[in-house]
Amino acid sequence: MKSKIVHDQSIFTAMSDALASFFELFTGDKNFNMGKLKQADIYIGNEHYKARGKMLNSSHVNECFRLSLEDDSENEKQLVLRRMVPEFLAHHPNCRGLLKREFELFKELNMDMCPYLVKLIDYIEEEDSLISELIPGLPLDLFVKQEPEYYFKRRTTLKMLKQLLTAVGFLHSKGMCHLDITPACILVKADPDHDIVLLNNGLAAATYDKLPLGRCYSPDIPLELEHGQPFDNRTDIWEIGKIIKMIIQVRKKDPTRASNHLKLIAMKCMKKNPLDRYHDVKEILRDLEAWEHLYDNFVKN
Repeated sequence: MKSKIVHDQSIFTAMSDALASFFELFTGDKNFNMGKLKQADIYIGNEHYKARGKMLNSSHVNECFRLSLEDDSENEKQLVLRRMVPEFLAHHPNCRGLLKREFELFKELNMDMCPYLVKLIDYIEEEDSLISELIPGLPLDLFVKQEPEYYFKRRTTLKMLKQLLTAVGFLHSKGMCHLDITPACILVKADPDHDIVLLNNGLAAATYDKLPLGRCYSPDIPLELEHGQPFDNRTDIWEIGKIIKMIIQVRKKDPTRASNHLKLIAMKCMKKNPLDRYHDVKEILRDLEAWEHLYDNFVKN
C-alpha cells in the first residue's frame, strides 16, 4: 500500500502556519507554537497513524517538518516530512518532481548503503513530499553555537570530515553532485561521538539526470555556479572547503589547537579555478591523514 496523507485541512495550509512560527525564532520569541496537521491521518505502507506536524528547519529549497505519529495502539513514532518551498518552485519550475526522483534514485542506487546519508522511507505523490527517518541532533551551523561553545578537537574534526567526505564520495561514485553542502545540510547526531549525516536535498537527483538547474543555488557559491559554467565533483569540493573554513574558525577560539595544515587543505579546496582544486575526495582524505599523524609525537587533542 502506498503512503498517503488524508486530512480535512490542507497539510500545506497547516504547515504555512508552522513556517510563520519558525521565523519567530529569529525575533526573540522563544515560546513559539509549531503548528499542527489538523484532522490528519497518514498511511505508511500498511500502517495507519494520526499525525501532528512541527517545523524543523527551512532553507531556500526545502522545508522540513517533524511528524509525530500515533498508531491505533497509541504507540508513538517520529519521522520527517520534507517538501520543496513553493516560492523556490515558482522561480525554478524545472525542479518540480525532484523529490520523487530523489526517492527513486535512493532505491535504484542502493543509497541506504552509505551510513552518512539520511535514510528515505517513502514518497507521497499527492503532497509531493518525502518521508525520511528522524535523527536527533542539530545542523552544524547551530551545533557550533551551543552554550557552552563547542571546540573542535582534532580527533572530532578528523572524524566529522572523514564522514562528510565518505558521504560526498559515495554520491560522486553514483554519478551525482550534491551542490548544497552547507552547515545547515550537515546534521550532527545527538550521540556521544557526534557522528554526522549529510542531508540530500534533491539537487543531487537533478545532477544525475543532467537537468538544467539555472540559478537555484545558495548565494555563497563557487565561481563556476555563479557564472553558469559546467560543474563537476570539484564544485562539491569547493563547498567542502567552506565547511573546513568554518571549523577552523571555531578551532581558533582555542589557541592550543593549531590548524595551519587544515587551512592549507581548505585553501586548495576553494581555488577559483576548478583545475587547481583537489580532483576527488580521496585526495582530501590523504591530506587529512597526513594532518592526523603530524603531531603523533605530541599529546593528542
